[in-house]
Amino acid sequence: MKFNFILPIIITLAIIGTPLVFAINLPSTDNDLDLITLEIIDIQILLLKDTPGDYLNNADLVKITIKVTNDDLDYFLLNDNMIKLWVMEPDYRKSTPDKEAFDLVDNYSTIYDDELEVIYDNLQSRELFEECDWIIERIRIEQSKEITVCYNILRSWNNEVLNIDGEKQYYLVMMNNQQKTSCPNCKKIHLSTLEPTLKYQIPSWVQNLFEWHQLGIISDQEFEYSIEYLVSAGIIPEEKEKIQPVSTLENKNLQLKEHQARLSLAQQNNLYVSAMRFYETNHSENVSGVICKKQNNVVTLSGDFTNDDAYYKAVFFKILVFDELNNVVSTGLSKIVDVIPGEFRHFSVSTPYKGKINSCFVLIDSKFP
Repeated sequence: MKFNFILPIIITLAIIGTPLVFAINLPSTDNDLDLITLEIIDIQILLLKDTPGDYLNNADLVKITIKVTNDDLDYFLLNDNMIKLWVMEPDYRKSTPDKEAFDLVDNYSTIYDDELEVIYDNLQSRELFEECDWIIERIRIEQSKEITVCYNILRSWNNEVLNIDGEKQYYLVMMNNQQKTSCPNCKKIHLSTLEPTLKYQIPSWVQNLFEWHQLGIISDQEFEYSIEYLVSAGIIPEEKEKIQPVSTLENKNLQLKEHQARLSLAQQNNLYVSAMRFYETNHSENVSGVICKKQNNVVTLSGDFTNDDAYYKAVFFKILVFDELNNVVSTGLSKIVDVIPGEFRHFSVSTPYKGKINSCFVLIDSKFP
């Protein structure tokens, strides 16, 4: 194997007390990639948006996990700059009936977690970027390492979500050193050989749509139009059931446990008693005798529930607290269990809130047979 030393040498000379600094750049190492095995383990496409409403700046984050094996290379140092993502389009002028020709139209380099956090500064789930980090890995002979490389892929002019099985061809390319930008001395893997995992980072405010729809704040038609727009913008998946609020009994009980912990902490920290006030609340025909009161900066709604003709293992009640501007400012959750057909049961649900209240609302959140 042929070796050329990698790093530039920095030499400092002192001439009459003044340092003189210059660099001698030696050629980089050209690795024999025939002695390296490259495999794609996983592909994830995260549907994100750089700038809402700016179609020229929208992008999707592609995370590719690869396995690199050194079969018989004396010294192999893997740098993330060696791993590129190429996008190629058919060139009909050069194509023949026997062979289709392609032109390189985009060449993406890896992107790192700190860059991504600047781009997506409004995104709450920063853990999506933790794997997108700088990579300098020494891989010895017969050793394998799995790494994840990330690319921020610009959307097309029509703002379509990235499709690696479309007309454009996407390739993961390993260069033979970190300074190379072109083949032939490289390895290429066509991405469409693997089925990608699509992930949607759904903004928390999207869940408000479901609550507004349940409360009658927006109509059925407005709800449908909103969902259609969010799908077309690539913010949520096309299948609506993927974004429905989680409604398994296990998850509801977990939500209840977390809420009770917050409520207990709020009660411990309230050292004074506020004046008790009562608020009439809207309710369904299954709920009666509802009273909403505030004491110790805790709002409690209680009432009576008449069950229908089915047995339920658990029935959850949700309190919605509205301020003077009719905005929902606090919510709480409670449940009753083993509810038999036609049974009359008392319920109570609380939530911490320090401000002024305009009204309360009780919602039968979920029933679990």
